[in-house]
Amino acid sequence: MSNFQQAWQKVAENNGCAGIDGETIDKFAKNQTINIYQLRDSVNNGTYQPLPCKQVIMTKNNGSTRQLKIPTVRDRIVQQALLNVIYPVVEAKFSTSSFAYRPNLSYLNAVETVAQWRDQGYIWVFDADIVKFFDNIDHQKLLQAVRVYIDNPGILCLIKAWISAGIQTDEGLILSPKGIPQGAVISPILANIYLHNFDETITATDLKLVRYADDFLILAQTQERIFQAKPEIIHLLDSLGLMINPEKTQITNFARGFRFLGHGFLENAIFPLDTNSEKLKSGIEKFQAKKKVPTLHKNKKSKKIYR
Repeated sequence: MSNFQQAWQKVAENNGCAGIDGETIDKFAKNQTINIYQLRDSVNNGTYQPLPCKQVIMTKNNGSTRQLKIPTVRDRIVQQALLNVIYPVVEAKFSTSSFAYRPNLSYLNAVETVAQWRDQGYIWVFDADIVKFFDNIDHQKLLQAVRVYIDNPGILCLIKAWISAGIQTDEGLILSPKGIPQGAVISPILANIYLHNFDETITATDLKLVRYADDFLILAQTQERIFQAKPEIIHLLDSLGLMINPEKTQITNFARGFRFLGHGFLENAIFPLDTNSEKLKSGIEKFQAKKKVPTLHKNKKSKKIYR
C-alpha cells in the first residue's frame, strides 16, 4: 500500500470536519483513487499548494474558548504522508522527559515520572504555564529546529508552506510569522521538535523535567536550587519567543501540594481530580487538611492512585 493511501486511511479514520474548501471526508472518498494519485503527483511535481486553515472556536466546559485551526482534507492527507516518513527519524531522538504525542506514552506516564523523581528527593517544584504555546511558535526558529533532524529542501518547503498558509476567519485571512495550527496533523511533532532543545538543555543539568506538550514541571532537591532555576527557565523560553504566565506559574513543593495534568500532588499521595480549576484548588485544600492520612485508596471514581 502506498504511503499516500495509508495517509488517506488514517485521515479518514479520524473523520474530521471539512476545511475552507468545504470538501468532506465522504466527498473525497467518492473518487479517492483518482484524488490520491492527483494529490501525490502535485506534491512530486511541485504544484501542490496548501490552503489556509479554517478557524473553529470551541467552548470549554468552564466557559472559556479554544481556537482550532483546521486544514483541508487534502492538506491533512499530505501532512500525514510526510509524518509517516519523518516520524521514525525524529521520534527516536526525543528526550525521555517529553511524554505528549508519543507512542506508548500518555499523561499517566508523566504523572508516574513525577512520583519517581519525588521519591528520589526532588521535592521542590517550578510549576509553569506557557502563554499560548502553539500560537507563539516562531516560524523561523521552528524551521531551523526541523533542519537539525531533516535537512531536506523539499520537506522544509512543505512545512514552511503549511505554517505560513494563514488562518481564514470571519474577518478575513490572517497571516503571521508565528504560530502553528493546533488542529493540524503535523503540529504535534513540530511542537515537540520546537521544545526539544529546551528539554535537552534542562536534562543536562541537575534539574529534572517532566513535560507533556506545553505543560511542564521542573523539579529540584532544594529550595535554593529551584529559586535559582526560575530565571534560567524564563530566559530559555524567551530565547524561543515564549513566555510563562505569571498568574499560573508558581514555586511549590510536595508538602504544600500542587496540580499537574489533572492530578493533585500532596506529600506521598497523587490523586485524579476534576479538570475544573476551582474544584482542583478545593481538592488540594481538602487533602492538605488531611495531611495525617499517608495514602489514598482507590475508589470507584478514581482511575489510578500512585504512591
